[in-house]
Amino acid sequence: MIKTPIKVIVRTRPTVEFAYKNININENTGHIAINIPKSAEQGFVNHQQEDWGFTFDKVLQNASQEVVFDICGKELIHSALGGYSGTVMAYGQTGAGKTFTMMGSQIDYKYRGMMPRCISLLFQEIEARYEQQITVGVSYLEIYNEMMYDLLAGGDQNTGLAIQEDNNGYVQVKGLTIKKCQTEEDAIAQLFEGETNRTISEHKLNKASSRSHCVFTVHLEIRSRVESAEKVIISKLNLVDLAGSERTKKTGSEGRTLLEAQFINKSLSFLEQVVVALSEKQRDHIPYRQSKLTNLLKDSIGGNSKTVMIANIWPEKHQLEETISTLKFAQRMMKVTNESSIRVNLDPHVLIKKYEKEIKDLRQELAMHDTLANRGRIQYEPYTPEQQYKQQQIAQQFLNGELEDIDIDSLRQVKELFFQFRNLYRNLVKDLENKNYIPRTEKEPDVSKKKSDQVKPVESVGMEENKHGFGLGKARKDAKPTTNIENLVNIPKDEFKQVDDKAQQEIRKESQITEANKESTIEKRIVNVDKQQAFSDFKNKEGSSINQSIIENINQLKEKKDNILILSEVSIQLKNSIESNKAIIAQKQQNKNQEEIAQGIIDEEEYGILKELKDLKKKLKQNQDTIRNLKSEINTIDQNIIQSKAALVQKFEEHFLKKYGLTLQDINNPLVNQKEEEYSINDPSEQDDVDQDALAYIRAKNKVTQLQKARKQEKMHK
Repeated sequence: MIKTPIKVIVRTRPTVEFAYKNININENTGHIAINIPKSAEQGFVNHQQEDWGFTFDKVLQNASQEVVFDICGKELIHSALGGYSGTVMAYGQTGAGKTFTMMGSQIDYKYRGMMPRCISLLFQEIEARYEQQITVGVSYLEIYNEMMYDLLAGGDQNTGLAIQEDNNGYVQVKGLTIKKCQTEEDAIAQLFEGETNRTISEHKLNKASSRSHCVFTVHLEIRSRVESAEKVIISKLNLVDLAGSERTKKTGSEGRTLLEAQFINKSLSFLEQVVVALSEKQRDHIPYRQSKLTNLLKDSIGGNSKTVMIANIWPEKHQLEETISTLKFAQRMMKVTNESSIRVNLDPHVLIKKYEKEIKDLRQELAMHDTLANRGRIQYEPYTPEQQYKQQQIAQQFLNGELEDIDIDSLRQVKELFFQFRNLYRNLVKDLENKNYIPRTEKEPDVSKKKSDQVKPVESVGMEENKHGFGLGKARKDAKPTTNIENLVNIPKDEFKQVDDKAQQEIRKESQITEANKESTIEKRIVNVDKQQAFSDFKNKEGSSINQSIIENINQLKEKKDNILILSEVSIQLKNSIESNKAIIAQKQQNKNQEEIAQGIIDEEEYGILKELKDLKKKLKQNQDTIRNLKSEINTIDQNIIQSKAALVQKFEEHFLKKYGLTLQDINNPLVNQKEEEYSINDPSEQDDVDQDALAYIRAKNKVTQLQKARKQEKMHK
């Protein structure tokens, strides 16, 4: 068991109205200082607090989604595969970016959030662990107005959902749908499916505000292919997107939205009470059962889990009070310590098969031992009814004196004979009771009578109570609104001075004469200027350094694109090798019987193929990383070429204007287009291929989108 404090990461929402005068953030030390000056309106005597200071494990300001995942989620994935359960939860005010942190944008793959990134890394690690058999299941639960909804079952309220706790203290939801997922695409599709069933609404601070708490859970069952297969390591990863705390005066919530806000604030208040109780060492009772949210997160807060909390803040001046409230809660959360341990279960089905095999082997060993001891063939199976009747006859004959000795073959026969003796004795006692032969009180024998006349009293072993029968008993037995807001800007009309018609006519005449003189002058100059030759001379003399830089960048661009083509061919070969190895493994799995599949048995050949498959995937990943880096370098070189071209044209325009008194716009010259064509590269590799890591994400999104369209059409037909 490992004691680990809850890790708290603060993430700021990017904003152009950052309150630099009030908030000071030090990312290196994780310290946040907030200052709110006293208001003069509150009078001379004012005890308002001005300064607050908070220190956390990490503060992320203007951080990308990838950086947030590397710091908050990557470690928990490895811990979950090692048997330790984990939790990532996002907390903060409404509009601070919690849902963006956890789910991200479904439109742009680059901005995907914590949930899809965790799924992607999880399946990458599973593919690399060929010595383990890992089963993945996902569930998606929503707590809306203190009612639980199964988002993978259509989002309808399920009365069968109930939070339970087993004997070992593990929390689970009875009746919750757990979907088994074989691939990354399946898991992300279930995530998107659940997202479409979430409850969202609009208010002044957030157009798509989450009106419920949602918990996406990844359930893992880990079995070893090398060691005993009945040992199952169970772990889970909870990804929690909490609804945002809000002040109704700021959000302007009304009607149903106001009721939702009341339930949200109430449940978050209960969550804070649990955190306060856990931070106090002398508290015996922790109020987990006050709400469904705290009861569900019992494992994550103060239980068996490694937990990371992301505190999202909105660092603007008019959000300072909510920011301080969020940071206070996050600081209390840092005082809570969890006790993490590996949960190991024994698979009953595998154990039964194992015990059956052991019994079969032991019986074979006993049969071999009997044969070597010249004991003949001894049966170890239970007696049949015919054999039991035969042993009963032998016992009766022995009691009647018809048999002096019984031949014993095995211990099984001894047990059966004792069982028959007991039955005969019980039947005899029952018969004597029915005939009233056994006296109620014992009498002293009459000594005067002869020995032959005396009746020997039957030694009583006690009266059997005649209790029959059996006991009887009784077994215990919503809507989502939207609103559009438009900002109307009144643009004042310009006021113009009215000019007399005569003055206007004179101005027009003068301007026409000036333009005509200018055009005639330009035409005379153009006749004597060779534009192409002037541009070539400029590139070779004044603009030679910029021109040389463009040529060098173009050569580098060609070289890197050639490298991408070579690496792409290598990637195709690696993918073909991976697919062929997967086909061989699949064929071997089909040839195995059910017992070998259940126990996860692999032979040396399959082990070698799995090891080769792991190496191929590693090479493919390195190859794709190299291609990705080359594409990034190509983008940089493209930008340099564009900037150099713009600088060259600008320099040439200055030179041309200074020497001839003309600009490039004054002449109809193909030079402007020529300078672009001169440096262009016709290369089919310029079209970027789709990132291989994004394929599963895109396919899952398209699959869910098509499924939703099909459902809408089906409803319309009905």
